[in-house]
Amino acid sequence: MYPEGPAAPREQSPRERIPQERSLPDGMNLRALFVPALVCAGISVAVIRIGFLAFFFLVPLGYISVAYNATAAWLAFVMAALMNAVCALALSLYYHSGPGAIGLDILYYTVLSLGFTWITAGGNGGNLLRMRTAYRFIIAAFAGGLIFLLIAFTSMNNSGFIAMVKSQLELFSSAYISSAGADAVRRSSLERLLTPEWVLEIMTGIALRGGALASAFFMLFISRQAAISLAQLFRKRRQARSLPGFHVPANTIWVLSLSLAGVLLTRLIKAQVPEIVAWNLLTVCAILFLAQGAGIVLFTLAHRPISPLLRMFFNVLIIVVIFSPGVNTAVLGLLALLGIAENWLPLRAPKINGSAAR
Repeated sequence: MYPEGPAAPREQSPRERIPQERSLPDGMNLRALFVPALVCAGISVAVIRIGFLAFFFLVPLGYISVAYNATAAWLAFVMAALMNAVCALALSLYYHSGPGAIGLDILYYTVLSLGFTWITAGGNGGNLLRMRTAYRFIIAAFAGGLIFLLIAFTSMNNSGFIAMVKSQLELFSSAYISSAGADAVRRSSLERLLTPEWVLEIMTGIALRGGALASAFFMLFISRQAAISLAQLFRKRRQARSLPGFHVPANTIWVLSLSLAGVLLTRLIKAQVPEIVAWNLLTVCAILFLAQGAGIVLFTLAHRPISPLLRMFFNVLIIVVIFSPGVNTAVLGLLALLGIAENWLPLRAPKINGSAAR
């Protein structure tokens, strides 16, 4: 027998010649992801056109990210953005709303859905896109807050919108004034103070001083929590969470202190623009410490045996608490204080055999 020489290279089949880079996570190819991405994109565009459900239009885009993978999420975003643009154009032609309304509609949906997809799917295009989830939240919330302000100030030039807002504010003011009862002095002072113009001015001031930023942040956060709950319920999928391990940079406490001092100083000298900047910087720091406080709570829960059903209950409870007036302010304030306290207390130091781990 002759010794065996090196085997001749086997000719690859056409299927084997496909580059390895085309393979997708979870053993799914692009064709298999097309249908669920299309369905979630269609639901998202339909939901934003339904008045009482419009707040949750981002949830389907978050669900596709958690239940499938990042490729499906970005595919659903592209589909949804195109579908929304076509839908906005068709509705504007039907209602004769003009090019300005089309632009705001498309800009609102595209910016918020892009930021939300970046948050839930993460970045696949380099170190800049791969930044920490909390920072992606802040950047997306800043973009969303700017869109909210743009829509608000654009709508203020619309006489019909102003008349509608004033009528709603008049109803609110009259209901609040009637609560004064038979106290004539209090009732008279409330009538002078609670005018629609004054309430509208206060709301605008709050929006400029971090209100729009905070509103966009909580909209993104609630949508993400709802998407995670749905994925756990229908697909039995759990997303790896970075929040329990999130720590704000060490010097953030000083930025918080300086921004708080800046708010007080700019109010004292009546410098409006620097005050708005200081308020938004203070809001960013508060959100970061709020995330750290929430991370402490999630870290504590993660080190205790909790069933998947109970974890889903906690996700729903978070959404309910955020929507509960009064309770949400107290809970969020306590979480922010808990996050600040970790600058001096080791609140997430796991114990091994009774001693703190390094």
